[in-house]
Amino acid sequence: MNASVINRFAKIVTAGSAKGRSRRLALTLPLAAVIAAGAVGCTPDTSPHAAPGTAPTLSTPATTPTPTTTAPTTTPAPTTTPTPTETATTAPAPAPSTGSPAAATGAPVAAKTPAATPLRTTPVLKAGSGVAIRFDGLVKGQHIEAGGGAVAFSVTWTNTDTKRFDTVIPVVAAHFFDGAQCSLPARMADGTIERKDGSTWTSFPVSQGTDVGYASRGEKVAFGLVPGASRTFQFRLRLDAGNNPGTLGVEAEAVSSVASFVKIGRGVTVDTTVTDSHRPKATVLDAPGTFTAGETATEFKVRVGNPTRSAFRLAVPTVVLPGINQGAASTRERAGLPDGAVPVQVEAQDHGRWRSLPMRFDCNGELSVDTTGLEHALAAGGSADYTFRITLSRRLAGDSFKVRFGASADQHRAPSAEVAPEYAG
Repeated sequence: MNASVINRFAKIVTAGSAKGRSRRLALTLPLAAVIAAGAVGCTPDTSPHAAPGTAPTLSTPATTPTPTTTAPTTTPAPTTTPTPTETATTAPAPAPSTGSPAAATGAPVAAKTPAATPLRTTPVLKAGSGVAIRFDGLVKGQHIEAGGGAVAFSVTWTNTDTKRFDTVIPVVAAHFFDGAQCSLPARMADGTIERKDGSTWTSFPVSQGTDVGYASRGEKVAFGLVPGASRTFQFRLRLDAGNNPGTLGVEAEAVSSVASFVKIGRGVTVDTTVTDSHRPKATVLDAPGTFTAGETATEFKVRVGNPTRSAFRLAVPTVVLPGINQGAASTRERAGLPDGAVPVQVEAQDHGRWRSLPMRFDCNGELSVDTTGLEHALAAGGSADYTFRITLSRRLAGDSFKVRFGASADQHRAPSAEVAPEYAG
């Protein structure tokens, strides 16, 4: 209570003291009532002489919110978990409902700002639109290292049609690849794609292959989709070290039947970039200007280098003779060659001796020299030189002779260097 008010009450009591004890007693009782009544409208005494332990009823209205006043800023109400009463006074949330507690009736409370709702894209449904497909984590131009780690991504299938699809077979596979090591039966990248099925990963070849049988890879995880519904799968893609750099298209499709290969909607393809930072280098140091068929051997010198920052465990040169008996390659692939099948002999100098090397048709249908046994470990920046000699026992049907030299190091392959000396026949 304010000190001046108390002093005024004291003067009234003092003035009546001369009229006797009974009079003073009569004034004392009304004084207590007056003090109690006057205290309600007074502000608390902030002077140093104020009495300690001020009663709560003497607090100012500013610190005791009424039903129609805004909550004090000194003790804001929590905004993370609204109570049923707060939900009832909050402005209606946009449809659809998020399932908040039912509104409760009662006295109004301070309005609250609704919490931000995550943006959700509702697919536009259109008859005949089928299933829409979206990649996440795999974008155009993304680098995938040959022989490197797995690239993780996901694919989502969404029914944007107005009808339900009872069977949706999810399919992810790579297109034919110009950087493939082999061209027979088709240019296909070497590697794997893994799909997460529950708590396990299912692995299958990365390429689509030469027929539609690759669609069966998703048959065991086929699912149904009502209009507007979606299904997402996780994938991992890994490429073998033997792949050459190039552009690899990875396609996701939705198929309703493996037997008839009926697509539901359009497939989506992401063109990735295959890189290889561990390739060796092959350099032709010496090659003849002319080449003549006969019993005289012609020498070629080749260097295999390691331009990378890591050591090679095993590096070896490669030798290919394109165009010789290539027409018979399809029937002799991986079967070796019978004696006398080709009129050529290739030897390599190995520890001071000449060693004849076997030959076979490779997965490109070309005559390839087996250089097994010529491997060397190469430190970063190191190199090794090799000398070959080639003898052509009889004249070729054509008018040219070519030799393609390359290298392989820990399965990574060097760009080839082709030499074509003048063919004298």
